[in-house]
Amino acid sequence: MAKWTLEELLITDPQDFEILLSGLFKSMGYRTEPTQYSRDRGVDIVISIENFGLSHTWLVQAKRYTGSVGVKEVREYSSLRYRDRVDGVIIVTTSTFTREAMQEAAEHNVKLIDGNLLTGMLNHYLPDGQTELSKHDGKRGERSSEEIGSGAILKNGEEIITSEVVLIGNEKFAITITNRNIFLKKESSGLFSKSSRIEERIEVKEMIGLHTEPNKAILITGNKKLKLYPLSSRKLPELIGIFDTLQPEYLRGEHLILSSRNGDRLTILTSKRLVITDISEGMLMEIQNKKIVGAEVTGGFLKKDQLHVLEDSGVVTKHPVDVDDPVKWKDLIGECVRSF
Repeated sequence: MAKWTLEELLITDPQDFEILLSGLFKSMGYRTEPTQYSRDRGVDIVISIENFGLSHTWLVQAKRYTGSVGVKEVREYSSLRYRDRVDGVIIVTTSTFTREAMQEAAEHNVKLIDGNLLTGMLNHYLPDGQTELSKHDGKRGERSSEEIGSGAILKNGEEIITSEVVLIGNEKFAITITNRNIFLKKESSGLFSKSSRIEERIEVKEMIGLHTEPNKAILITGNKKLKLYPLSSRKLPELIGIFDTLQPEYLRGEHLILSSRNGDRLTILTSKRLVITDISEGMLMEIQNKKIVGAEVTGGFLKKDQLHVLEDSGVVTKHPVDVDDPVKWKDLIGECVRSF
């Protein structure tokens, strides 16, 4: 069972940290309202709860850093209670509070949550690293497009399965997977603000498959031209499992039969074509399965087995193909060709 740790929280993006806190308070029964990032006038989250006609509203300020929170910050945030006419203020930090800060907080109804208490609350209310943002909120099939990114609209019957942070190559993206689409959202920072936008939408039916390796995976999509997305994430096994559940949606079209990687070169056999591509540079060779007229393995004593594929494009051409198991590839290529 995964446990929340201070080390993990300290490397969390500041905006993601606020979203995490919003999910925490929501799981505790509060209604939460994150404020607009970087324009919050000292307020990160507004939480409220109503019981038996009595309503209570609190302002939450998130402090994700290592240094202790001092009396100056507590005094500054305590004034928000009177400015916004709420019941109190909560300061949440990944570090600690000074003794003077705790004394000041007690005098002004400011509640303090330090790093140790925070991890305890997260592990109690959000075990296994799950946040409320990855679960359905409200009626089934109804989700806010803000959880995906600016401009996103979910269609009728479309539901979010998960949202995670991934690295695609060396760039950080938020990936949101629904039962119909895969959204890739990239965050950009300006001098005074931080914004996010949808970089790409991939329809699930455009998926071809997933090439998997230890700690890495390559999402293969495309229609006329294949496109590769090298993925890495601390929750990669869970993402692979989710992609597997989508197979009934994309196996009806072109789909992955076999793949083999040698350095940056990835060889892909689908139900329609054989492709050799460089992960960094792009397509190197593509042969439609209907143009393949043969496959053979050469080698012998003290020689490494080599796969050759014969293509008929008016003239028969023999292409050498470097793969891990040439005999297996030869047999599967034969099955694909016979299916045409």
